[in-house]
Amino acid sequence: MTEHTKSSLAGKHIVITRPVDLSQPIADVLRSHGATPILLPVVHIEPPHDYHQLDDALRDLQQEKFDWLIFGSQNAVTAVLDRAKTLGLDLREAIHSVRVAAVGKVTAAVAQRAGFQVTRIGRGTGADLISELAPEMHAKHVFLPRSDRAGAAHFAQLHQAGAHVREVVAYRTVPSEALDPRSIAASEEADAILFFSPSAVHAFAALVRSGVLSAVRETTGIGAIGPVTRENLLKEARMRCDFQAHEPAVDQVVAALSEFFEKGRVGASSR
Repeated sequence: MTEHTKSSLAGKHIVITRPVDLSQPIADVLRSHGATPILLPVVHIEPPHDYHQLDDALRDLQQEKFDWLIFGSQNAVTAVLDRAKTLGLDLREAIHSVRVAAVGKVTAAVAQRAGFQVTRIGRGTGADLISELAPEMHAKHVFLPRSDRAGAAHFAQLHQAGAHVREVVAYRTVPSEALDPRSIAASEEADAILFFSPSAVHAFAALVRSGVLSAVRETTGIGAIGPVTRENLLKEARMRCDFQAHEPAVDQVVAALSEFFEKGRVGASSR
């Protein structure tokens, strides 16, 4: 990057609170803009405690018993593919028969790379996507793999639309109990911190309460990825939200960060 096109991110230290394996794409782009990413994975992804329900649903998926498959996150896509591979299930026929919906372009892209033909991409929250799908859901059999921390709202929405829903915990989002002391120290002097999920917000707040982490400084910008994360920052954790990206697409995150640093102030959008 030449000096005359110097990015507003150059020299900035940015904390990324999502799991490490999901942080690399944004970390790489931040480095290319001259920023220093600080990986502080306050949550990590683990398999479900019990695979029975997921395995049954995957076998039914293979046998083309579902009309719709709804992915709420890229973690759900990964969980489905990994478990199907472990079970030795060939999903190629099912991939072409089931209609697939995904929340956001990032989740849709991950699903499409895996071979799924995504026919609907929600631009807002999972609730927004299901509201869009509701007129098509009557009497349809729907597979909804989700996190253990996802609420019951999506199931209720689909049920009210007349769908037969198989809602299954495909993975768990678990608060991290141990963090790299170097990352903790670096995060305390960061210029901005990024929260990609409500789970990360809650885990961070718990780590602050326990004294593992320090509260975010007044001079550190706080960013939310997605409206649900922003709402959790403001209402549940009672923190600021200085900027927001609509979804975790790298270009959107970088654009939100750049705009924040160009404005050069915190607290502007937290009310």
